[in-house]
Amino acid sequence: MPIISLKKAEKEKLLNLFFRLHNLSKNHPMAKEEIMTALRCLKGVHSNAIEDRSIDRVFLQILLHNAGISDKKMISAAYQKASFELHGQEEMLRWLETLSKTPEPVSISLILEIHKRIFSKSWPDMAGRFRDIEVRISDMSHVPPHPQQISQLLQQYLTTINEQLSDFKILTTDNFFDVLRLSAQAQYLIAHVHPFQDGNGRVARAFGDYILLTFDMFYDVIMTEYRDAYLDALVECDTSNADPLFNFLQFSYLETLERISTFFNLIKDE
Repeated sequence: MPIISLKKAEKEKLLNLFFRLHNLSKNHPMAKEEIMTALRCLKGVHSNAIEDRSIDRVFLQILLHNAGISDKKMISAAYQKASFELHGQEEMLRWLETLSKTPEPVSISLILEIHKRIFSKSWPDMAGRFRDIEVRISDMSHVPPHPQQISQLLQQYLTTINEQLSDFKILTTDNFFDVLRLSAQAQYLIAHVHPFQDGNGRVARAFGDYILLTFDMFYDVIMTEYRDAYLDALVECDTSNADPLFNFLQFSYLETLERISTFFNLIKDE
């Protein structure tokens, strides 16, 4: 599948749309809260569906909203596991939003806590712990580093990310794309090191979103329909160049903003 990339006019549209919606959200804080809730729900469903296509999104929505039967294990252990992870991710994203209001340098402890909050119920023995075995990534030639290298590599990459973050005091039209690029780099860092035995994709996307949240940006929701394009972009990246993922995230972020812009239009009509 060809790598998705926005044209110049589309990039300008993305930039202008973001700052228009950002300004509207400042004037309508309750609408901003509603939008972030909607994006959390949407992100939970699609982020989980990207990793596990055995449960259709309509059933993930049932799980997320606590609808249907109360004991999901009556269907299957896998269905109950999906429920645990959906609710774990929703709670984790709420925590990230709070944390981002007084952000600190990104750290290994942040990455571990993201994983722990998602998987504490579905995988209690491994939640919040780096893998101690070697792993392979399905359909990818990249071989993640040996477990003994995980902490050292992460710390090395996190130092670089923190150095770049310190250069951005506030979000402006001049550094908007730089922040989005840094979010892509953060995502690829987790995908490349693959520090956990499972759950790396969801942690990677949450870590990338944390970069956005620290600048009071909206979540980026990667829709399941673009799973293959997203994974292809990851494959094309390396530790010195995350541009393929950055290009894809521009497309994905524009789609996310277009989705929420209609909600702001409703407010303006009142």
